[in-house]
Amino acid sequence: MPAKDRYHDTVIRSLHKAGWILITEQVAIIVEDRRLWIDIRASKQTEELAILIEVKGFEGMPSPIEYLANATGKYAMYRAALDYLQIDLPLYMAVPDAAYRGILSEEIGQQTLRHNRVRLLVFDPEREEIVRWID
Repeated sequence: MPAKDRYHDTVIRSLHKAGWILITEQVAIIVEDRRLWIDIRASKQTEELAILIEVKGFEGMPSPIEYLANATGKYAMYRAALDYLQIDLPLYMAVPDAAYRGILSEEIGQQTLRHNRVRLLVFDPEREEIVRWID
């Protein structure tokens, strides 16, 4: 299993505050002999809804552009695998508010998100709260 992102547990606590229930962590998606790992599967029983979440901190790479390319490429690959396996669960990329207000709100970030149809869960890591959902 891959290592957890720095904000993995923060996202889980933020989801709990918003009424979501953790179903599982490190969700394996298998296409032929390849195993992909999506960070979180959560549900909201009041809405009978389950979602998948990939956590990205937008830290630890030499440039924001490199991180944007890596994160959205991974998201697109996960979305393609889910489509191929006919798994009809919404996939979200969880990002800290600073990343959303940074590279993701710049024109290159907005165009990349739109082009790849990335759904976002924006969270405040200090307050451990979800700031916004973007579909």
